[in-house]
Amino acid sequence: MTTPRRACVSLLLLVVLPGCLLCGTAAQFVQFQSVGEAELLLQIKRAWGNPPMLTAWSAATSAAGAHCTWPYVGCDSAGRVTRLNLGSINNATTGPVPDAVGGLSSLAHLDISDNNINGTFPTVLYRCRSLQYLDLSRNYIRGELPDDIGHGLGPNMSMLNLRNNEFIGTIPASLSRLRNLQYLMLDINRLIGTIPMQLGQLTNLETLGLADNLFDAAQLPASFKNLTNLVSFQVDHCNLVGDFPSYLVKMPELEELVLSYNSFTGTMPPEIWGLKKLEWLDVSNNNFTGDMVVDGFAAMSLVMIDVSQNKLTGMIPKVFGHLKNLTYLDLSNNNFSGEIPMSIGRLPSLVILSLFNNRLTGTLPPELGKHSLDLSDVDIGYNNLTGSIPEWLCSGSQLQSLLASSNRLNGSIPIGLAKCGTLLELSLENNQLSGVVPQALWTEGKLLMVFLRNNRLTGSLPVMMSNNLMMLDIGNNNFVGRIPKVALGLMHFNADNNQFSGEIPPHIGYGMPLLHQLNLANNKLSGNIG
Repeated sequence: MTTPRRACVSLLLLVVLPGCLLCGTAAQFVQFQSVGEAELLLQIKRAWGNPPMLTAWSAATSAAGAHCTWPYVGCDSAGRVTRLNLGSINNATTGPVPDAVGGLSSLAHLDISDNNINGTFPTVLYRCRSLQYLDLSRNYIRGELPDDIGHGLGPNMSMLNLRNNEFIGTIPASLSRLRNLQYLMLDINRLIGTIPMQLGQLTNLETLGLADNLFDAAQLPASFKNLTNLVSFQVDHCNLVGDFPSYLVKMPELEELVLSYNSFTGTMPPEIWGLKKLEWLDVSNNNFTGDMVVDGFAAMSLVMIDVSQNKLTGMIPKVFGHLKNLTYLDLSNNNFSGEIPMSIGRLPSLVILSLFNNRLTGTLPPELGKHSLDLSDVDIGYNNLTGSIPEWLCSGSQLQSLLASSNRLNGSIPIGLAKCGTLLELSLENNQLSGVVPQALWTEGKLLMVFLRNNRLTGSLPVMMSNNLMMLDIGNNNFVGRIPKVALGLMHFNADNNQFSGEIPPHIGYGMPLLHQLNLANNKLSGNIG
C-alpha cells in the first residue's frame, strides 16, 4: 500500500500546485518550502563558487532576519527576499542560475547582469510568481528561448532584459502573453527567423530592443502600430526591408528611434520631424532617397541626428542650426548639396559634426567652435567647400579631430588650431592652403596623425618631433629647412616634392626607430640614408 499512497500525495501536489510542472519535481518544491531563505541564499552562493563579493553572506550571520542586511539583498517587512541586485559586481557570479533561486517565492526583482552566467534560460524562475523585473543581460546564456516563456514567467513581469547573450532560435510568440511588459530587450543575440507579429500585442511597452540579431529579411510587423506607448525603439542590424514604417510617426512618446544598418528604401516621411519628444534619431546605413523635407518641424529636443550612408539629396535643413541640445550631427555619405547653414556654427551643445562625402559648397560657418565649447570631432572632407578654416575650432580646448581633406579650402592654418593641445588627427590634404605652418603645430600638441599633402604650405620642421606623432604626410608643398633628426614614434613619413635641403640625418633609423615608410624624393637633400 505504500506505493499507491505516494502516488496519491504526488497527485494532490500536482492538483494544488500546477506550477510545479514548469519548474521541477514536487519533491524539489517541498524541499525549498522547508528551507529558510537565508539558507537558500547560501545555496546560491555555494553554487556560484563562493565568490569574494558575497563573503558577507555567511551562516554565522544567518540569525532570523539577518539575511535582509546582507549586501545585494532586499526584503519585505516579513523578511522574505524580494530583491537580488547582483548585476555588475566584478563578474562575481559564474555558472548557471542555481535552482535555489526558484525557492525565493516572493522574489520580485532579480538583476544578475554583466557577470559570467552560462547555461540555458533558467526556467527555475517560473516558480517565482511574484517576479516583475528580470535582468540577465551581458552574460553567456545560450540555447533557445523556451516556447512557453510567456506562460512560465509571472503575469506581473514589467521588465525583461536578455540582451547581449548567446540565445539562438526564434523569438517565442508566447512573449505576447506578458501584457504588463514595459521593457523588453532581446538585442545582441543570435536569434533567427522573423520578428513575431504577436509582439504588437504588448501595448504597454515603452522600450523594445531587437537589434543585432540574425533575422531573415522581412518588414517590421504591421501590428507594431499598436505600440503607441513606445519611448525607445531599437531595431538596427535586423535585416529589415521595405519603406520607412509609417506608423512610427504616430508614436507621440517616442524619444529614441534606431533603424540603422538595415535595407529600408523610399523617402523619409516629413512627419518624423513632428515628434515633439524625439531626442535620438538614427536611420544611417539604409537606402533612403529623396530630399530631407522637414515641414512641421517640432522635434526641438533632438540630441542626435544620424542619417549617414544613405542616398539623401537636397540642402541641409536650416532648422538644424536651432537645435540647442544637438550634440551629434552626421549627414555624411549622402548627396546633400548647397551651403552649410551658418547657424550650425552657433550650436551651443555640438560635439560631433560629420558632413563627409557630400556635394556641399560655400564656406565653413566662421563661428564653428566659438559657441560649441565641447566640440571634439569635425569631418567635412570630400566636398567642394571654399574659404578659410575657422579660427575658433578649438576654443573649448576639446577638439580631437579635424578632417577636411579634398575640398578647396584656402588661407593659412590658424594659430588657434596649431596650438590646440587636444588635437590628435589633422587631415587637410588636397586643398589650396598656403602660408607658413605655425611651429606650435609641431611642438605644443599631442598630434598622432598629420596629413597636409597637396597644398601650398611652407615653413620648417623642428629637429625633434613629438614622440606622439605616428604618421606625417606633407608631400607636394613648399616646406624648407632640414629633415628632423628625432621622431621616436614616427612610422610613416612622406615629405616628397618640397624644398628641404641639407644633409639627410646620418643614422636616421636610430632617430626614427619605428619608421616603416619614408619618402623624401624631389627635395634638395644630400647624403645617404643610414
